Amino acid sequence: MEDKTNHSEYITLQEWCTLKFGYVPSPTTLSQYRKTKQIYPLPVRFGRKYMCRRDAEFIGLNDMPPESANDDPLLNRIFSNGS
Repeated sequence: MEDKTNHSEYITLQEWCTLKFGYVPSPTTLSQYRKTKQIYPLPVRFGRKYMCRRDAEFIGLNDMPPESANDDPLLNRIFSNGS
């Protein structure tokens, strides 16, 4: 099956930040945005660089559903009987 990804629609995270925010945050901040999935669609690794689509959006953490203690079976078990 042929990969139909058009690499020209991808730009580096730094270029994307300049377009979206007008400045480039620190590399640590960019890494956190990527790791915590605050950019949609998610950035893709091309060689040594992460790149994202030109039309990607910054969604931040506010749009993510809050994590509940009930979501994690291990936490449920610990809170219910302590072991």
